[in-house]
Order: sequence, then C-alpha cells, then structure tokens
Amino acid sequence: MLQPALDLGIVTKNETRHIIEGVGHIRAKTAWDEDSLRGDHADVLCLDEFQLMSPDAWERVGSPMLLDSDGVGVFCFTPPSIISMANSKAKNPYHANKLFNRAANDETGRWEAFHFTSHDNPFISSVALAEISSDMTETAYRQEILAESVEETGGIFARKSFDILKIKYNIDDTTRVRHWDLASTVGSGDYTVGLLMVRADGLFVVEDVKRGQWSPFEVERIIAETAEQDGTQTVISLPQDPGQAGKSQSQHLIRQLSGYSVHARPETGSKQVRAMPVAAQAEAGNIALAPGDWNEDFLTEIELFPIGFHDDQVDALSGAFEDIPKEQEVILWSM
Repeated sequence: MLQPALDLGIVTKNETRHIIEGVGHIRAKTAWDEDSLRGDHADVLCLDEFQLMSPDAWERVGSPMLLDSDGVGVFCFTPPSIISMANSKAKNPYHANKLFNRAANDETGRWEAFHFTSHDNPFISSVALAEISSDMTETAYRQEILAESVEETGGIFARKSFDILKIKYNIDDTTRVRHWDLASTVGSGDYTVGLLMVRADGLFVVEDVKRGQWSPFEVERIIAETAEQDGTQTVISLPQDPGQAGKSQSQHLIRQLSGYSVHARPETGSKQVRAMPVAAQAEAGNIALAPGDWNEDFLTEIELFPIGFHDDQVDALSGAFEDIPKEQEVILWSM
C-alpha cells in the first residue's frame, strides 16, 4: 500500500528503527506485554495479533500512551486456536474475544467493533486464498479465514465438561482431599497448586484452588495456612518426587503438618496417563466446579492440556481424584 508513496519520495523508510516518515511517522515494534510496549507515544495505536498479547500491554501502557493526543486504539486479532493459545502471553487467551464482545455491546459511542473474513480483504488474492483454504481443516478454516470463535480442546479435557454449580450442593462424603502439586520458583515458571475436592450430589466437586509462584518458604507457609482453613477432617495429599531429595522434602512437610491427616506418595506414569481417570469422569459429566475467581484460569489450563504452557492444576486435579474416596471405599490415613 505504501510502495507508491515510497517510490515517489513522499515518505521514507528507516529499516534500522522500523519507522516510515513523511507526514507524521509510522513506527512498528514487537510488543507482547507492558514492558515491551513501554517507552513511546502515539496518536493511533494498532495492536495486531492482540489475542497473543498480555492484556497489560493495553491496560497499563497502551491506553495511557494515547492520553496526550486523545488518540485512538485499534485492536486486530484472529479468534484463538489451541495452538495460538499455547503461545499466548495472556493468562486468559480469550481476553481479546471478551474485549470484542464488550465493544460490540457498547452503547456509549466509545467503542466500535468490526468483523471481517479474509474474503472481505481486497488486498488478498482470491486464487491464493482458495488454494490455502483447501489445505485447512474445517476448524482451522473457520478460525483463520472466517474469523469465527470455535471451541476446541487439547485432546483430553473439554471446557464444556465442567459445570460451575449455581446452587448449594449436598455433601455425599465428608472426606475432602486437598492435593498439592509443588514448585518453588518465584514469579515465573511452574506454579504450586493446592486443589480441594469433595463428593457431592453424586459428583466429584472441585471446591477451591490455591495457586501461585512462591518461594519454598512461602510454599510451606501457604500449605500450613490452608490446612488450618480446611480443618483436620481434610486429607492433605503430597507428591513425592523420585530420589532421596523428594523423600526428604515430603517428610519435612509432613512434620510441619503434625495433627493433620497427611500423606505423600510417588507419582508414576506420565502426566497424560495420570490424568486419564479424571478425564473420563469429566467427559461423563461427573466433575463439577464450585464457583470461584479461580474458575477461568483452571478451565483455560484444562482445555489446553497437554500442549499448554502450564499443567500444574491438571496434576493437582489428577492427584485429588486419585485420593478422594469412591463409592463403597474406605481409606484410613494415619495421623
């Protein structure tokens, strides 16, 4: 589009700074979060592939960037696929869809929403479009060419399998299990997750999820505080990593939890294999969630498993399900 103006010298291009200058200037940069976008200003800010960015890029930096000029923000995105969600910098890879729906329903005049398919783009060759479309699956075609939001799963869990309970449930068995999946990185990497499960109304109900990127000291403190909140009737289940170090860690935590029903056990098999029993129950509609602010992060990780960035909540779910008493089953843990 700009090539004729470049040929005539109306505008010039600086390849080093990625700037096109003439009447004003256009600058391109790679940005995916608040820090990578910071340090500039704009009259018009275009965030392309917004579904792959962290929402903080707009909320904390992009929006304030436009204040001086009363500028305009433009968001371009393709509805996320399983593959793109695995590469997204956002905790909730559906954040762009949510912003689009908000704009579509806006009545203040501040937002406008537009939906275009690749067929609507006059700069795309119809011949080339037909050729690449013929090589796509139906789901990929609907997402990439028609820009439709299509629900798909990572292959083991489906988001729609997990109902969020709207009414109070009746406990079938008073035994609750809180299984912990442990990590020890602060602010990045894997998460430590503690998932609480109980049987209610014939279902296995996930009642709560504690999740964070904490130091070893914080992990110990949070496990102890959570145990006090859950009460002595809740079984605490810990993983035991292979080797002496894993055994020493579990023994140390068990000592710290004196007075509670707590045990540690080695985890065998791959994460996918361990997840299969609870995945089968979920597919049958036997796993439900109590409402909580953790629901969205949990469901997002579940549906991306096993190709997503994180699988700690899946591990905690598998562990809790393995330890929860089933029908006509009695499990005794020593104090």
